[in-house]
Amino acid sequence: MRLGRCLLPLEDVDWWRRERRWEGLRAKGIDVEWGEFVFGVLAGMVFHAVLRDAVAKGAPCSLATLDEVPLRTVSDAVNDRACWMLLAGVPTAFTDEAVEKAVLTIRLCAYSTRQPALRLFYLAQHVPRALGTITARTSAPDPTCADLRRWAGLDTR
Repeated sequence: MRLGRCLLPLEDVDWWRRERRWEGLRAKGIDVEWGEFVFGVLAGMVFHAVLRDAVAKGAPCSLATLDEVPLRTVSDAVNDRACWMLLAGVPTAFTDEAVEKAVLTIRLCAYSTRQPALRLFYLAQHVPRALGTITARTSAPDPTCADLRRWAGLDTR
């Protein structure tokens, strides 16, 4: 989940992006602080899903495997599957109560209709936009999750 929560600070290098995102959240009736937190958890679930996809293809379940995943693949994962599909394999209990509450919110919205589902879709569609903004700033031809971790200061190697 930490990797998912690093997207917005990396995107917010341009201050106006944050203001525009906040306006969009408010327009959708989403509390800004909670919406950004749920976005980070949702983005973390996307990273978890692409790691599971790599493991299903025979790769070991490790940070090294996630590091090799291109950010384009992460972005495509959001567009290629419904939000409820991201819930597969996500734990049902967490040590962080706020993360658990966010996952429960995502779960409820994913199986809901109308406004809750539209709000979740809005948050989910921001994942590829954030990744696109972040990767546009680099000269790397095909940045990976390892690059994202390094940019976010999460690379502990």
